Amino acid sequence: MTLLDNWRALLVQSDTIHLQDLWQLIVVIALFAISSKTFGAKANTVVITRSTPALWLKRNRCFLALWAAIILSWGICTLIPIDAPIFSFFSLLGVIWLIIGLLTSLIPAPFWSKSVAAVCYLTSAMLSLSLVDDGIDTLQDLRVTIGTSTISAWGILSGILAFAFTMWACLAVARIIETQIQKVPGLSPSLKVLIAKIVRIVFIVVATAVSLSSMGIDLSALTVLGGAIGLGLGFGLQKVVSNFISGILLLVDNSIKPGDVIEIAGTYGWINNLRARYASVITRDGTEHLIPNEDLITQRVINWTFTNNLVRMKVPIGVSYDSDPHQCLELVIAAAQSVDRVLSKPTPVCHVLGFGDSSIDLELRFWISDPTNGVANVKSQVLLNIWDTFKENNIEIPYPQSDLHIRSSDIDMSSTEPFIGPDK
Repeated sequence: MTLLDNWRALLVQSDTIHLQDLWQLIVVIALFAISSKTFGAKANTVVITRSTPALWLKRNRCFLALWAAIILSWGICTLIPIDAPIFSFFSLLGVIWLIIGLLTSLIPAPFWSKSVAAVCYLTSAMLSLSLVDDGIDTLQDLRVTIGTSTISAWGILSGILAFAFTMWACLAVARIIETQIQKVPGLSPSLKVLIAKIVRIVFIVVATAVSLSSMGIDLSALTVLGGAIGLGLGFGLQKVVSNFISGILLLVDNSIKPGDVIEIAGTYGWINNLRARYASVITRDGTEHLIPNEDLITQRVINWTFTNNLVRMKVPIGVSYDSDPHQCLELVIAAAQSVDRVLSKPTPVCHVLGFGDSSIDLELRFWISDPTNGVANVKSQVLLNIWDTFKENNIEIPYPQSDLHIRSSDIDMSSTEPFIGPDK
């Protein structure tokens, strides 16, 4: 016997899988539902930043529980005895998947580890199924006719495998291209993101076309389906498509790009990344806001770093009328220049804006070149320096005040007769 014959004899101990054995498949599905309900939520809480066999076992407790339950069911059927080809198939296929999972978990990068494992899982499952006598023929006989196209169960399985393999290859190539694009110094950040998005979309379309072709579906027959999808996009997915198109427009016109400092609807922060549907904006307190791309197109947006990183700030100040305004202007400018983040060129300036009710109104104007580090903090530092400088020079910052003048009346209230209204 050849190696494949030995493997087939080990995997499936009967020549074919009959319809009366489908109860075993129902049991497998029920066991999968129970294990997913019991261990699935806990496994999803495990965050993997680096792939290791221990983390793989911890994250795949659902699979291990399902595999153990199937082995137990196979053992019970063997003791009765009952022929259980489906239990034996999944039990020994679980051994193969366990080996694949542990070996691929040795790959440090989680993306490559999961991608290689997924391809190996599907390949091993379909290769194992192909070793069953009449297995592929049976799946090909299960057909569904949609219009002029006929789809078989084997075509669906092969399409899933082709889609998984092609998608894995496309995402891997897209990630490599994206990494190389980030190293090109002549491209703007927005153009790099746009190229990466286009590459991913093209590869996803190619993967979908390959999988549909492997299923035996005539792609020309999808024109009606494409029209229905377009109609659905026009009504149900209008916002989604609008955000997607808005994201492309933002990348094309280069109005907002990763790293820019923006302010929109009271949210101030820098663009972390641009996605197909939203832009990620991180504020100074570490909060990450997901702003729809459509809002960045339709609403008023302040881009502090659109042309360059230079930002001029204005600080209003009030001093007492007992102070010398000429001295105050000099002291305010000196206090601003003592702050490290305030640029010396353009130089800070201070002007007298007017004479208010309570104070002489001054306005300090200075420039900074790093708005990504915050603007409120540098303004606070400048105000503190001005406060200390005024205290050292006995310059008063007055409170808001109003003068109330009370004058005595010349009317003799004692001789005034009470007012009597008209008769009614």
